[in-house]
Parts: sequence; C-alpha cells; structure tokens
Amino acid sequence: MNDAAITRPNTYAQIRIREPAGERTFGAELTIGGEGAQVVVPGAPAGEAVTVVRRDGVWTIEPAPGAAVRVNGRPLTEREALRRGDVLSVGEAQVVVNTLTRTLLRLDVVHLVGNATIPPVGAVVALPSDREDDDLEIRIAPIAPGAAAAPEAPEMPSVPLVARTGAVAYRRWIALGSAVLLLLAALLLMSSLEPVALDLDPADARVSTPGTLVSLRLGERVFVLPGEHELRAEREGYRPATTRVQVVPGGETTARLRLAKLPGILEVDTGGIEATASVDGVEIGRVPGEIEVAAGTHTITLSAPRHLDFATRIEIEGGGARQRLEAKLQPDWGTVRITAEPPNARVSIDGEERGTVPAVLEVESGVRRVELSAPGHKTWVSSIVVKAGETLEIGPVTLGQPDARVTVRSTPAGADVAVAGAYRGRTPLTLELPSGMSHDIVVTLAGHQSWHRTVRAEPGARTTLDARLEPVLAKVIIEGAPEDAQLFVDGAPRGRTPTTLELTTAEHRIEIRKEGYLPFETRVTPAEGLERRVSYKLTSSDRAQALLESAPVIHTKGGYALRLVPPGTFMMGSERREQGRRPNEVHRQVTLKRPFYIGVTEVTNAQFRAFRPGHMSGYVGKNTLDLDAQPVVRVSWDDAAAYCNWLSEQEGLPPAYELVNGRYVLKRPVTTGYRLPTEAEWEYAARYVAPGRLRRFSWGDELPVVAQAGNLGGAEAAMFLDAALDGYSDEYVVTAPVGKFPANPLGLHDMGGNVSEWVNDYYLSFVDDKPATDPLGPEEGTRHVVRGPNWRTANVADLRLAARDGADAADYTIGFRVARYAE
Repeated sequence: MNDAAITRPNTYAQIRIREPAGERTFGAELTIGGEGAQVVVPGAPAGEAVTVVRRDGVWTIEPAPGAAVRVNGRPLTEREALRRGDVLSVGEAQVVVNTLTRTLLRLDVVHLVGNATIPPVGAVVALPSDREDDDLEIRIAPIAPGAAAAPEAPEMPSVPLVARTGAVAYRRWIALGSAVLLLLAALLLMSSLEPVALDLDPADARVSTPGTLVSLRLGERVFVLPGEHELRAEREGYRPATTRVQVVPGGETTARLRLAKLPGILEVDTGGIEATASVDGVEIGRVPGEIEVAAGTHTITLSAPRHLDFATRIEIEGGGARQRLEAKLQPDWGTVRITAEPPNARVSIDGEERGTVPAVLEVESGVRRVELSAPGHKTWVSSIVVKAGETLEIGPVTLGQPDARVTVRSTPAGADVAVAGAYRGRTPLTLELPSGMSHDIVVTLAGHQSWHRTVRAEPGARTTLDARLEPVLAKVIIEGAPEDAQLFVDGAPRGRTPTTLELTTAEHRIEIRKEGYLPFETRVTPAEGLERRVSYKLTSSDRAQALLESAPVIHTKGGYALRLVPPGTFMMGSERREQGRRPNEVHRQVTLKRPFYIGVTEVTNAQFRAFRPGHMSGYVGKNTLDLDAQPVVRVSWDDAAAYCNWLSEQEGLPPAYELVNGRYVLKRPVTTGYRLPTEAEWEYAARYVAPGRLRRFSWGDELPVVAQAGNLGGAEAAMFLDAALDGYSDEYVVTAPVGKFPANPLGLHDMGGNVSEWVNDYYLSFVDDKPATDPLGPEEGTRHVVRGPNWRTANVADLRLAARDGADAADYTIGFRVARYAE
C-alpha cells in the first residue's frame, strides 16, 4: 500500500513502526511511552506518554496528562495533526514521521542512548533544575595534607570536576548523525527510482503498488525501483483495475489503467405482478425485486402473461447507486360476450374450442378469428378486434342453412375456375356455394376455349362438373446451333432440333439439351394465326461440369455451407404482362459464365456473432429474433460486407471489398474472396429449377401458395400485418431457424421467405434491358438491392422471385447470405 491508497470509512488503515529491534505493524491507533505502552522507549516513565490515532481520515497525536512530550522541539500540550517529517521526543527516543497517507502511517523510532548507564568522569551530583540541559559546575574542596579522611569517604582527586547534565547534548549529536545517515540513504534510494507514467480513466483514480516496498507518486507519475511491478487503480463506484509493468533504468514506461463503472441497482415495483425484465431487448431477470443494470441510458421492458408490455427509458447512474422504478402493468385481455341461434352453437377463437353460446369469454387483445358452428347449419366465421379492458358484444348471430358442395374437374387439369366472375382456384376444385340460388361457373385455361355452366345450389347438395377444354393451336419453329439437340416442351420430350411444332396458345417452357453443353431455356407464347420462332446457341459446359463433380459443396472454417451454381443463360426480371409485375423488373437476357458458390442458408446469429460477438438481432413484440439458429437481422449492407472480408481473412483469400471514404465497395476485377451474391446470381439461384428452366415463385409458377412454401406472412403473424396470406400458416410468428423449409432444386433454403436478403448491387429503378454477361450492377449509388420475400410478406406481387427493392439501412426483416466465385 502507498500514497495512492483510497480512503473510505471502512478502508483498512495501519501504522508501521521501524525500531532498532525490527519492524512491526499496528492498526489505526498506537500508544508510545514506558512500561505498559504498545511501543516502549528508553527514558520514558511507565505508562502511555502519547497516543497516535486516525480520526476522520486524519492522523493525530494526543499527549497523556502530565507527560513530557515534544514535537519539533516544542512541548505537546493538546491534540495535533501529524505531518510528514514531524519529530516527536519521548523519553530518550525520537519518533520520526517517515510516510503519511490517509490509510498508512510509517514511523521510525530512534533510541538516543542504550539502556545501560554511562559511567561519569568524576563525582556527579544531581540537583533539581527546571532546565534539563543546564550545565551545573560543582567544585569539591581539596583535603588538607595530613588531615584524616572520613573512614567511609572514598579518596577524591584534588583537582576540580565539572558535572554536566550533558546527556541531552550527547543525544542530540547522536540524533543529528542518524538523521544525516538516513538522509544520505534516502537520497541514494531516490536516485535509484524510475518513473512510470500513469494513463488513468477516470483520471482521479487512486493508484497503489501492492508488493512494492518503495514507491512514490508525484502528480501523474509513480516512482519505483527497476524491476517488475503490479499497479492497482481504485475509485469508489468502479471496479478496480490492475496491470503489470517492467521498469528498466532510463526507460520510458506507461501504465494504462481503465476502470469499469459498477452497475446500478434498480429496484422494480410491479405491484406484485411477476414479470420478466429485459434491458435493451436482453432478458436479465424476474421482477418485482432488484436487478443490476449497467450505467447509461437503457430501455427497460417488463413482460408478464396476460398484460401489455411495459417499456420505459431510464438513465442508470451506475457505481452501485440505487434507483427505483414503479411500473403499472396494464391488463392485455378484453371480454367477449356472444349470443347466437340456434342455442348451444359451439364457439372457437383462433381455432381453440371455448364452449357453447351464450358465452362470456376473456380473450387476449388483438385481432381474433371467431367461429360459430352447429350441426345442420352453416358455420359463421368473422374476425374481431379485442381491446384490453373493454367488453365486445357479438350477436345475436343466426346460423344459416348449409352450403351446397360443387366439385369442378377439367381436361386438361389445372384450369382456372371463376364463380360469378370471382377467381376461386384451379381444377380439380371443390366449392362451397350459398344454397337457394344459381351460380355461374366459368373454367378457363390458356391456349384452350373457355367452358361455362350455371348451377342451382340446393342446401347440403353435392354436385360434380366435368369440363372438357378444346385446345387452340399455333405454329412454333425451333432452330439454332448446334443442331440435333434434344427438345423439351413443358418438360416433355418433343424430338430433336431443328423442328416445327403446333402448340397451344399459352406460355410454354422451351428447353434444349445436348451432351457437353449447358442447357438453354426460354419461354414462348404462340399466337393464333401467327408464326413464332425460337433461336438458341448452346455453351460448352466442360469446366462447370468438372467443378460440379469435384466440389459441388464447400464449407467455411466455421462450417457455413455453400453450393456450386453452374454457369447458364436466363431471362432476368419479368415480362410486361406478368401479374404483379413492377416497372423496375426489367426483362433482359443475362449470361453467367463464371461458376460461383452461394450459401445454402442465410447467415445465422451464431455465425455472425463469431465475427461480432456483441451483435443482437432484437425482438418484435414478445418474440425474439436473436436465437442462434435464426437468421441475423438488423445488419447494414456494410456490416454484411465486413463479415465477408472477415471470412476471406480466416481462409487466406483475397478480400472482395475495400474501404473507400468509410464505405465498403466491391473490388474490380472481382476476387475469389467471399462476398454478397450479385443481383443476377441471386435471382438465377432462387428461380433455378433445372438447366434452362426457371420458376416464378419459390414453390412453382402458379398460385395459390402451397403448404410449406416458406416462412411468409401467414395467419400466425397477423398481429403484425395489415392483412395476412389467406389460408396460409407456417407456424412461425417471426423469423424461423434457417433451413426449416424445403430446399429449392439447387439445394438452397429460404430463398423465398424468412428474411429478405442484401445483394451486392447498388439499386437503380430502371436497368438497361440489353443482354449482359456476369453483371455487377452500377459502380456507385446510395442504396443497395434487397431481394426475396420475408416473414412479413403477404402481398402476392412481392412473393414473386423477380420482385426487387432497395434499402439503405438495417432492418429486422433483412439478412444476407454469402457467395464467392469458384475460380
């Protein structure tokens, strides 16, 4: 412990005494005097002469009544504060204040004489005197010659003797010599000390040197002897910090000590309601009660079953300070009162049976789906909005007669069915039609003549309709190089090229294959009375095939899998008449010559936290986005680019991005390091079905959305959406763990759901429609392209894999996956 020790009421204080017999350590109080005192000095009468004690952080001395004690040569008559260098005279000893801090007092005790009596040089007569250092001369008369001496008197010299009380002068010479020797030793020691510069935060922290015998702090430096030393910084309200330094003669040494502020204690009063407490989205404990919160401004969220979340921002002082938060949690349920005819109709809310009518039910707030059903009656279904603390009246509801059931089949199958002009689905299809009236049913299929019937719906009746659709044909000529290639139309073999076909006037997928070449795929829509021509040119696939056979899948050091995508040519974007198309989806031919790898899944929270441990994806309502297996979100495009460079560094690959004016940009020419996929690569990988064949949605080319299509805006996410996908459910309210839904034909998961994904390109609304090879997008911009639907997507137009958008900031619906060139 040294001058930098901290002082508090409960801090340990001590007195160290250095005596001729050795060194001792005492507590915060010490007595000095004769027999019976803690420190016994020669020449002092029995008992305590002076008390040294620490009062309110100040070292003081107090004389005992009647004791002869001097301080710095003057009598000590009352309590005084000690200072460094003070000298106390007690008996035949001097006590020197060597070191004085608020918690340490070091005293050196010097005995001016030994315990043995110094023999006199002549007869000494002791006379009382008020001044102990007065010289008294006593002359003894000489004895006359021949005179008889007294028998008991010793023979005395005939010369005069001088008796002095010179012991004090002698002691002063001894003390002066000792002081000179101590000063010389101190100067020699001081000349050996080396400075250590202090870099402290906070700057007023106290510094000590545990285990170091000699240390001295002056200003922003600590002086110690050469060698290895431990420095410790302390301050009230902060955690101590330590460091070790190696001090060499003549060298420059700096000790950097950073103290972390202690957390604050927040006492949370919820009125007795048990709740989970989260700080900035991270769960930290249960309340009511006390929780520790780091210093600073934080968002405190309290979540309790059947109550609305309570959230507030609060400034935490930290440093162990106690603060109080009173939170009034509001109920999160309302009352629903339902009446209906017939009585005893069954009630279900959000698919859960809740009894029969009449009913008074407690229901959680939000949008709820209510069903009333009874045998022989039509089920009544409605969506209601339940408000916390309010009562909602429903009814009386009268259940009507059961619908008629009509099954519509067609040849060929897959035709569109409309009832009274409203689209109802594709054949084969079973319809529930209101009874007691007639319905117009129309069946249509592209390239075929339409079919029409009017049906009378009787209560509970079951009817089957068979529609035979007549085709409308037109001529299509197929030609190109090399010839004698296999021709497939809509996946079915149709001979070899060149050839002329009669096809229905609907869109057809044309695929041309030949061994040793990459397949070619396009779409054509014949028109009655017109001749269509399809020209092709196949590209050699030797290198791509070799890669596909030798390394179809690679893994990063962290285990992230990427799958090879072979080169190919495809039509990017969407045609003008595609339903749901937007103007920014320019339709153009794109060729990808360089084989590339793309991530099998989106990057997860766990994988991203290996790069940036402190990242948190957060919450939506009470639903976490931050589980290890969920895709990372709330990352910017630059965050994703930095992660790619980090992956490249891990594997010794050249980085794909470089920093320019504080922002990442893609290096050109493009390296083989990890990067984000280009927009063209992403769309090709997402829509790929087979060589030369693409699809419109992640599940195929047609609506409606099929089961397990992906994590989309289904019924479970309705509370966060204006409208959910009708009739679709995927079990996940927010993001799902990656890879939970079926992979596409390339083996890639979640290209059509879960989170939208950053891609490499800068975003432009209108793209050149000229053919392009390995396009990288614009060289500059302010926003980047985002592709693919996410867990909130409920708009059919946005479900299409050709849909595109731009963004310039992180969002809880945007993540990313990684790509890189194969060579």
